[in-house]
Amino acid sequence: MQMLVEWMNWLGQFNISTKSVGIMGAVGIALFPLASRAGVEGKSCDRLVGMYQVTASNDPAFSFQADSEWFLDFGKGTSTGKSSGSVAISLRKNPNVKVRIMAWEYFPKQRSLTIGNPFHEGSKEAVAFGSWQLLPASDGILLERGAYQTSLHLLDIDKYSN
Repeated sequence: MQMLVEWMNWLGQFNISTKSVGIMGAVGIALFPLASRAGVEGKSCDRLVGMYQVTASNDPAFSFQADSEWFLDFGKGTSTGKSSGSVAISLRKNPNVKVRIMAWEYFPKQRSLTIGNPFHEGSKEAVAFGSWQLLPASDGILLERGAYQTSLHLLDIDKYSN
């Protein structure tokens, strides 16, 4: 607040009205989240490796409930130059754990990730579980499809290797 008062006093010497300063301040505050996200979007999310924990989700594919945790383990993932492989998707609802091994494919130009079953029972066709845009986040990756978002936090290998 003090900085705003000082800024208004400094602008006062240029005969700029308080109303104009207020409008400029409101516009600046409204645009700040976009500017801060632009800095994160410049960050690459092309490296999809290791284990991630779902920390927030409104996507029905990863229904987020207080008594359950989702994990996605891409293993070595794209670190070996691959753009596809297998992923272990785990749902932990203490004391039970359900694990599904699925296939994933990353399309770097589109920044999209598709996860699915490589085959459908009684068929040779693959079945997609979902396809998401990958957006970088400060502590991992954000999966986005339509209005749904899932936040993935990259886990420290020491936390899950023991």
